[in-house]
Amino acid sequence: MNYVFCAGYKMLLFALYLKNVLDKEIVIVTYSTDVVEFCRAEKIDYIQIYQFRPHISSILKLIAFKKILDEVIIKIDMHKEDTFFVTSKTISYELFYLVKELSKKGNLYFVPTMRELKIFKSPYYKPFIRGIIYKLIIKIILGLDVMYYESNKEPRMGIDNNFMKKYNIKEFTLDLPFEELIFEAVKKNKMRYKSYDNLFIDSGIVDEIIVADSEKKLYKNLFELSIEFAFKKCPKSHKYTEEREMADSAYYARFNNCEELPRYLPVELFYNNIRKNVVSAFSTALITASKFDHLKAISLLELVDWYHESYKKEFKDHLIEESKNKIIFPKSFKELKEILLNDIVLN
Repeated sequence: MNYVFCAGYKMLLFALYLKNVLDKEIVIVTYSTDVVEFCRAEKIDYIQIYQFRPHISSILKLIAFKKILDEVIIKIDMHKEDTFFVTSKTISYELFYLVKELSKKGNLYFVPTMRELKIFKSPYYKPFIRGIIYKLIIKIILGLDVMYYESNKEPRMGIDNNFMKKYNIKEFTLDLPFEELIFEAVKKNKMRYKSYDNLFIDSGIVDEIIVADSEKKLYKNLFELSIEFAFKKCPKSHKYTEEREMADSAYYARFNNCEELPRYLPVELFYNNIRKNVVSAFSTALITASKFDHLKAISLLELVDWYHESYKKEFKDHLIEESKNKIIFPKSFKELKEILLNDIVLN
């Protein structure tokens, strides 16, 4: 059996590659409610786990959570001929604990899906004091040696190559570059939904990344064009609070005139049902869209104001590199309008 840890849709598509292209038996391990809903709809076996973020005052809760994770390990029932795919080196200490314990039972492989982050080194970054305390708590209770990687907002908890060696986690050799592999998985699927000319993919609420007024103005102008858009929301986070739901309601009101696709389905699976354009601010789902000959993948990141130009450059460089420069970045709304209405690509 092949167990695949899926924090989100990218690794779910990898699991579908194993299942639909390589004809492997799979079980999804996830804490994502959207991934669980997808598995139920598609009748794919899954094991659901839950996330818990430790606080300085919540040591007893973490001890109780360790018992829950131990029950998950029993449920996985892994044997020496089975394989567990590790899909991230950051964020999920639940995954790290499962890996530590499952390494005693079967085969573990790490699937490289993105560029490596840099290890966070500065102990003087203010929020990092809290991170040091979390790290100590996790070491004592879960027996995990974690470290931190750099990211846009704050350091991310993670594991390094020493951890991988200690628990004999081998790197999985891909037959194709990862994005090409996802493309092969997507081509095998034909969603049972109607077709649309254009698809808009939400990048989520990006309060600390993009200036809200510039985004609001752009989307208002975009959806006043006389063209049809289907709309796909980003997946829900693992903690969908009442405050977040209220913020979402206000944010998503601007898309009321678009026909919404089911939120729990990976957006890439709809690409065979889109005739012309896939549009988003900077969603990585544009990368797979760019590989379809009949589609134009269009990023709007040049048409909004960013709080940090370094974020914009990082997102753009990633999209260009992974799509082999096939994603279109219009530099004005006039260019965007001509691309959408006249079916042309401006160089």
